[in-house]
Amino acid sequence: KRDHSPSWTVTPAELGPPRVHRIVITGGPCAGKTTAMAKLSVRLSNMGFAVYVVPELATLTITGGANPSAYNRQQFVAWETAILRAQMDVEDTFAEIAKQCTPDQHSVLLCDRGTMDVLAYVGHDTFAEILEENNWTIPQLRDKRYNAVIHLVSAAIGAEEYYSLENNKARYETIDRARELDGKLSRAWVGHNALYIIENSAGFEDKMVRVIQAVCESLGVPAPRAKPRWWLVECDPEAFPKDLEFAEWGIVHTFLKTSDDSEIRITKKSQPQSTTYHLRVQGAIVRGEQSVSERTLSYKEYRTLIKEADPERTSIRKTRRAFIWHNEYFMLDTFHSPPAAAGVKTLFVEKPIAGGDSQRELPPFVKLLEDVTTRKWFSNIAHDSWRRTMALTEDLASKKKQQEVKIRKS
Repeated sequence: KRDHSPSWTVTPAELGPPRVHRIVITGGPCAGKTTAMAKLSVRLSNMGFAVYVVPELATLTITGGANPSAYNRQQFVAWETAILRAQMDVEDTFAEIAKQCTPDQHSVLLCDRGTMDVLAYVGHDTFAEILEENNWTIPQLRDKRYNAVIHLVSAAIGAEEYYSLENNKARYETIDRARELDGKLSRAWVGHNALYIIENSAGFEDKMVRVIQAVCESLGVPAPRAKPRWWLVECDPEAFPKDLEFAEWGIVHTFLKTSDDSEIRITKKSQPQSTTYHLRVQGAIVRGEQSVSERTLSYKEYRTLIKEADPERTSIRKTRRAFIWHNEYFMLDTFHSPPAAAGVKTLFVEKPIAGGDSQRELPPFVKLLEDVTTRKWFSNIAHDSWRRTMALTEDLASKKKQQEVKIRKS
């Protein structure tokens, strides 16, 4: 059984050459971010990571004299733009320190809030103006910048008795405003490949455990993992609620040649504004467990790696629509290839749920056909892997053949 204890130590053999991992810790007011980052710092340091905590710039300016609640709209937008620019500068400074001062270690930047949080405060129209004026794009600020985003739900949702303004001088939101802001903050990150939403369905300590699980999973290091769910579904995109915000993009997974049971996948993620590229390396399966590490690629790196594509492994093409429903991050995929899966739709959710599926609120506009999580091939194969997709394809082909036999007999 794989060791899940903090005594496990990160090595290049586990995660590859040392690099800097950026993780956003965000959430609504009074969500537990400060405590979470303190616990993460200890846990990751014990694992051998060099850990850097990037402070929240908004709080820093407010405690230093800024007063956004008194600003008019123009002043508030100017303040948020300055925060966004400073946020990126400070993060980049910490990243450079990590590269230069701890070059032999994997480093983790725990960012107290991230660039997309500004969207929640200024709205879509103003945020679009800020992007245009500064020549920024959403994929640049969201997808290329961070390895994972951990959203802690405010105590104002599900733990109201613990909501307080006392422990943060920069906090001024009422409980109703906190609830509204929490939803805006989580939706601002929809579209990121690794968004985790940690709600208040159990006690605070359980919430902190789930934060650690999510971060460890995003880094590809040992942690107890909750079982994800994956369904075959029917869904008409037009049936989506009109007020439900979602992000949609095209995906092409290409699998590279390997000499063992490991799997190396490069991904092209196509969006209206730009295209981003990603690498995922899955180690060989040992005693039912598999190490996974991911990072963003430059276009040049992608072009170099795609030359090593394995001709025996079919590329996977699909369209993904991501959305939040009842504080869960769902991914609705429509397959275009392999041919046997063309047109098939699947719904995936990975976030741990305290109390199990009895507390999971499934979107009513998606019709569940079958839970493929129960398949024997599901548990030990990573999502979006070639093996899992091929296993799904074989299942579909087998069912189609059985149906054809039944029709001939009838």
